[in-house]
Amino acid sequence: MSRFQETVNMIRYLYIMKSDGDPLYGRSFEEENIVDLKSLPLYVRNSVALFHSRSSTSSERVYTLEHEESVWAYAFFHSFVLVSLSDKSENAADLKKVMLSMGRSISQRFGEMITSWSGSMSEIVDIDDLIDQYISVNLGPPSKKLLKKIEKQIDKALIKPEIAFVGVFNPSGKMIKGNIPDTHLFRIEVEISQGIINPVMDIAPTSVNSGDYKLQMFRVNSLTVVVASQVAESTLRAIAVVGEIAHSLYKLM
Repeated sequence: MSRFQETVNMIRYLYIMKSDGDPLYGRSFEEENIVDLKSLPLYVRNSVALFHSRSSTSSERVYTLEHEESVWAYAFFHSFVLVSLSDKSENAADLKKVMLSMGRSISQRFGEMITSWSGSMSEIVDIDDLIDQYISVNLGPPSKKLLKKIEKQIDKALIKPEIAFVGVFNPSGKMIKGNIPDTHLFRIEVEISQGIINPVMDIAPTSVNSGDYKLQMFRVNSLTVVVASQVAESTLRAIAVVGEIAHSLYKLM
């Protein structure tokens, strides 16, 4: 099974619904990709309406309900609800991160259109392409070949005396390669775990203060590159290096 297939199987079915439980859009990522919105179980529709009616329901988290050997996940946004069906065996943290990231992108790009959307695909022609970007993100561990190339990029960056440390992190915020001191790891983990998954590559790095250092963080698919200049050096040094590594990783991935 390919890495793409492994990722696709995380979500078996995906729906965009109104807050009253009325489905607008459905996709299957199994062999049979035709979805009849009328066949969506009544308990899913009722769950959407119930969650939405509660004042405690937040747009910053994903709600899950188990049903037999499956899990229904619900993410609520201003103009729609994103609902997915997955197997119970899937990683819950990864699923929630993908749901939030995908939902935020849909909201930013199509939010106003969805408010008056009839469900006709001719009205929102690019939504499949956007969803496919998130479905195809590989959240599994990098291959040995990719790890070696990451290590090579890090070693190349550390030759430069103005660079203090470099690291590459997985979606959970754990360093997979690099020399970043332990004192900064928790700060980085929190930043990554609370962030989003970008199916492509950030436009610019995010700057985060940690002790005396200013960390430059660049997200590439499910990985994050972190670089810091020496304290006495300009942060522009780290910004240039983190961009170089990120572009190299993006090409490799």
